Amino acid sequence: MMKCSKTVLFFLIFQITSKICVAQKPLEGNWYSNGIVNIDGSTNSYLGELKLKQNGRSVFGQFNYYFRDSLFTTNIQGIYDQASRYVLFNSFPVILHSSTSTKTGVDCSMTGEFMLRISRVGSYMAGKFIADKAYRYTCPDISFDFERNTGEVSPIEEAKAADSIAKIIPVEDDPVVVATKKVFDERPKNFFKEIAIESKSVDVEFSDNGVIDYDSISVFLNSKLILKKTMLTHSAIKLHLNLDDNLPFNELGMFANNEGLIPPNTATLIIIDGLNREELELNSSLNSTATIRLVKKKIK
Repeated sequence: MMKCSKTVLFFLIFQITSKICVAQKPLEGNWYSNGIVNIDGSTNSYLGELKLKQNGRSVFGQFNYYFRDSLFTTNIQGIYDQASRYVLFNSFPVILHSSTSTKTGVDCSMTGEFMLRISRVGSYMAGKFIADKAYRYTCPDISFDFERNTGEVSPIEEAKAADSIAKIIPVEDDPVVVATKKVFDERPKNFFKEIAIESKSVDVEFSDNGVIDYDSISVFLNSKLILKKTMLTHSAIKLHLNLDDNLPFNELGMFANNEGLIPPNTATLIIIDGLNREELELNSSLNSTATIRLVKKKIK
């Protein structure tokens, strides 16, 4: 009985100590958000991630962000005021929102002002990056609503994994594959279009058709999972599909694993059939799967 009491006491002390440590370093960890430029009209966005360490009032780490087709990493540091919960980041470079090339783009020198919010459902930092005085008329503010990432894989890492040729190949007995297939079978299909195909195989490309907002998809061909959960970015997910000539048509489904920050889950699909190229916009939700039928073109 005494041994059991000591064990319970040790567990309680450990829990209390852990909570105190977390409370003392509320900014420690990985945070992610989509950065929106505060300017009228359409513009490029920033898929951002803060990887922070905290030592008292001092905050330091890295700011990683995807812009157009490139990943940028810069060191960042600042201070945290516990009384007001304000976080202030010192000046650091961010590529200009209107840059047409990530290799020759112009950098803006910016500082950060954020307010920390902690609730039962998560931790958030809302605020914006603001251009220094010398850049104020050229570089508009970029708003972020960072959320602490509690998953094993960050959105930045998912974006890197989705870059170019998809590397996530399903294994039939994988529990994730089994669970995804079950939901796919239960979810209604939303038929978008029937496309005539000349070849026995096609190349398809999926990419985000607008602001990167963490949409993740799985891809099915004839009700078989051929791509596990992968996040959509501006870099295309490329797949080569061998079609079944014995079927009256081949069915391609874009399954929504989530709806991102801006529902529904939307993507640009490009289908390349030899010299022919078809491009269309798809949207899936948690209630239906966007589906395309590929039909063998009849020879006249």
